[in-house]
Amino acid sequence: MMKRPTKEQSAHNRKVREIARDLKKQGYSVKAYVGRYKRPSPIGKDKRMPDIEATSKSGRRIIIEVETPKSWKTDKEQIKTFIRHATHKKRTSFDIVFTKPRKSSR
Repeated sequence: MMKRPTKEQSAHNRKVREIARDLKKQGYSVKAYVGRYKRPSPIGKDKRMPDIEATSKSGRRIIIEVETPKSWKTDKEQIKTFIRHATHKKRTSFDIVFTKPRKSSR
């Protein structure tokens, strides 16, 4: 995971919390790499941590990575790891969500 500028990190964390809350409302068991959530399980030989790991009551698993304009350019290997993992696991999917910092009102 890369170190983002403060505004991008805030936008990233806000989006992760929003998605985690929505999935929880839909009945998923949610792990998120933000706030007070239990952390997702590391994935791959480099033990990469997704932003969100959610599991439905029926066993469907979703891995979600939230990207900002800068992290999208630098996190390619992490994305590849998550895609490979989801491809090889039954009932597992991987999604990328893009977000960007809010514009200043100045």
